[in-house]
Amino acid sequence: MKITKHISFYYIENRICYLNKIICETNKYDFETDLYIHTNNEIFKKEDLNDYTNGNINIIYHNLNNIHPYYLTWKCRESLKKQLNDYDIFIYTEDDILIPFKAITYWLKYSNKIIKYKYNLGFVRIETKCDEEYITDLPRSTLKSIINLYNINYCINNINPYCAMWIYNKEEFSNFISSKYYNINNIPGYHIREKSAIGLHGASNYWYKGTLIPLIDNKLISDCKIYHLPNNYLEDNSSPFATIKFNEAYNPT
Repeated sequence: MKITKHISFYYIENRICYLNKIICETNKYDFETDLYIHTNNEIFKKEDLNDYTNGNINIIYHNLNNIHPYYLTWKCRESLKKQLNDYDIFIYTEDDILIPFKAITYWLKYSNKIIKYKYNLGFVRIETKCDEEYITDLPRSTLKSIINLYNINYCINNINPYCAMWIYNKEEFSNFISSKYYNINNIPGYHIREKSAIGLHGASNYWYKGTLIPLIDNKLISDCKIYHLPNNYLEDNSSPFATIKFNEAYNPT
């Protein structure tokens, strides 16, 4: 099993620490993972980063002259498309999203069980404060609906399935490439950066019936967590995001 992980990194020096945390975590993966970091800084090199031993780091420079800098997030699509026959797992993520390996094993365990029914397996972005974990993308709302597949209860995320990353196996990535949604202009309902990170599971894409997360003891399974490293939503007391605690996210009452 081999993974390609593409990361968009608009160069800001004090954000290199997030890349280094991602590198440290990806070193722990059981599968070889090549990292492709797309950047606007021509002199940014892999030597500027922590050592990586679980694959290759590739720095890809993009000239953003005369275009909005957010379009950097669109630049990886052609590279990913060319890699279809080279990898087994395909990941796109923003530069401040830490994906633990247990989130990868969670996806491997559950995604094939539900994708045949045209459902997407969901993740939730987490920010942490005083040992409490909050979900960034459920603005003052909890999840209430469930569906049972293979005698497993899944919570339906019909509020906001966005999590700043996507992951597909080779078959589904091939389907993605063949779909109209691989052209980011055809993804409705999101801004420039978010369009690239929503993949096929956008709220208005109509590719999947919905996004599901397994329930264990009437709570979201803990392995669905990925981490938003800046914690900036929690620091903004006026924001509706990061207001729902992880352990309270499913509340059918």
